[in-house]
Amino acid sequence: MINSYTSWQPLEEVIVGRAYSPDYFDFIDNPQVRAQLQQILAETAEDLDALSRVIEQYGARVRRPDLMPRDLFVRQQIQGQGAPLPPLTPRDWQITLGQKLLRVLPMTELDSICAEYSDQVIDPHAGSWDPDCILNGASASCIVRVGRDVFFDNSDFLRPDQTEWIVQNCLGPEYRVHEAVTDGHGDAVFAILKPGVILSSKHDMHLHLQEDFPGWDVLKIWDSSIWAAMEVGKFKYESNPGAWYVQGQTPTPEFTEFVNTYLTKWTGFVAETVFDVNCLVLDESNVIFSAYNKEVFAFCERHRITPIVSELRHSYFWDGGISCCTQDLTRRGGLETYL
Repeated sequence: MINSYTSWQPLEEVIVGRAYSPDYFDFIDNPQVRAQLQQILAETAEDLDALSRVIEQYGARVRRPDLMPRDLFVRQQIQGQGAPLPPLTPRDWQITLGQKLLRVLPMTELDSICAEYSDQVIDPHAGSWDPDCILNGASASCIVRVGRDVFFDNSDFLRPDQTEWIVQNCLGPEYRVHEAVTDGHGDAVFAILKPGVILSSKHDMHLHLQEDFPGWDVLKIWDSSIWAAMEVGKFKYESNPGAWYVQGQTPTPEFTEFVNTYLTKWTGFVAETVFDVNCLVLDESNVIFSAYNKEVFAFCERHRITPIVSELRHSYFWDGGISCCTQDLTRRGGLETYL
């Protein structure tokens, strides 16, 4: 049963994303490009499998998306269509609002999971791509649930008319709606670890956290961990200015051209993302992060939260952190008022 009103009530069921397996790209002629991409895919699969095991160790059920059939995928690439997004970041495409699952963007690889909850699913796309759908271009990551209070990022990624549609079709009169401008990708701007405890980033300048969350302890992270990673990997910012980055490597010109030509749907603008905020709360005592951060971990421990590291080596390539790569379906608890 779909049931999730916050990001911190005890997690019981969650989707963990999936990338294509390396053999999907056996068709690439250039051996260096093929090897580097297949390494990224293999290590991504290892890390997502490890994340799934960590979640299961804490008692939650993990669901995984399907993959496009390999022969269909290869046929599209040979025809020069460019690689479609893998079902890696389900939090961008759908969100649980109480006992409803809103499919903001269609992703067929999630159809089989969503079909199990069909009577609770709200899908404005009706199973197909509708060019006139009100939610086209929106992102579910722009919605933050705080029990009775729901925050919407009205930006290029969630317009006011899209917010209004979601409020009218998904929320009842028991909810209170707030605006929280983060310019998109809200789950990498602030995260609620439990009542009274918030992580935020340097991108929260348009938020009013002290007013909206009076008395709550807020830790603002100013420096994204990507800059340290880039320095270690001798990444040349000038050659690929912040769009994507392969940890520990300097991409060859051939690989860079391949990514920027055929994988344009995969990458974002990773230099602005603060993955230290992009986390998954298992419950009020345990939170999963993709990397160690001394300041964040000290903050967690001060609030009696155990920080758990489940590495995502290629977050800087995919522009997707722990929160992006997971989407909760069920959390234990009901609708509460926290503000």
